[in-house]
Amino acid sequence: MHKMEKINRRTWSNPLDRRYYRKSKGYLNHGERTVFEAALERGGYGTTLDIGVGGGRTAALLVPVVRDYVGIDYTPEMTALARSNYPGFDFRTMDARDLSAFPDGHFDLVVFSYNGIDSVGPEGREAILREVSRVLKPTGAFAFSTFNRNWTGFVGSRAGAGVAWTPDPLRLAYRLVMHGLGRVRRRLYMPLEQREGEHAILLHPAHNFGIMVYTTTPSQLRAQLAAAGFAGDPDLYSDDGARLSSGTLAEVEQFHVLAFKQLPGWPRTSGSMPTA
Repeated sequence: MHKMEKINRRTWSNPLDRRYYRKSKGYLNHGERTVFEAALERGGYGTTLDIGVGGGRTAALLVPVVRDYVGIDYTPEMTALARSNYPGFDFRTMDARDLSAFPDGHFDLVVFSYNGIDSVGPEGREAILREVSRVLKPTGAFAFSTFNRNWTGFVGSRAGAGVAWTPDPLRLAYRLVMHGLGRVRRRLYMPLEQREGEHAILLHPAHNFGIMVYTTTPSQLRAQLAAAGFAGDPDLYSDDGARLSSGTLAEVEQFHVLAFKQLPGWPRTSGSMPTA
């Protein structure tokens, strides 16, 4: 198991860090909504696989509109939380690197929200893309998000935000403890960062510097998707739902991605993808 994954699993297994996922609802931003709605239309609102369900936020968006739904998460604690939040939905503890429980070409749509694909190392990421490609129908779509290697927020020491004042002594004490924990984690984890070519494994300030993430560039993303069996250039969007083009990427923290499996000769009109 990659070092980054041990760090991430430790964070997501922590009840304090899972509190956010207990309450989270709705779309995160316009970019996520844009790729979800496009993927749903392409997939005909059919059989859907939701990877990295967390507390079930995306399940609440998908179950009412798709024909069949399965949600998976590789952390048993998260699967239990999703079941608690949404009893009756089909949630399973499963690692996206091994989707052997599903046959080839089974799903019309696969989604992997909240940069979940970035929580594993390079080999794991490639395995996930291959497995998603395998279980998608030829006309299927894959909607996901991934961090931008060139985002300015990944530059420098990434000092965390200060402690927000509150007159409540218990809340203030909690915030001070979490702030201190973040400082310790930053000191421990930043030496583990790796920068290799177009990708990097970097410490993210989320969860008080509790996660390390895989970051990429559009050109590497294109190559990885093609190697996994996806066709053409994926569509990339910013958080505000704008189609991305070169020259805007340094300010973009993450890409919302729409990738396609398509039948030979099936035309799809698409704009050009950024090259760096």
